[in-house]
Amino acid sequence: MYLAVILMFMVAGMLVGGAWSAYKQGSKFWTVMAAVLALAAAAAAIAWMIGEMQ
Repeated sequence: MYLAVILMFMVAGMLVGGAWSAYKQGSKFWTVMAAVLALAAAAAAIAWMIGEMQ
């Protein structure tokens, strides 16, 4: 299941890139949407990683 954790971190990274791109283009809505989804993906990856450690 470590692959799932890695994939979730990859998704979070892609979403951070999307948020940055949206920010540079001046789109507040998509910046916030991508940032919130990135935080959710990173939190899910961390929670999953902690669960795998136990």
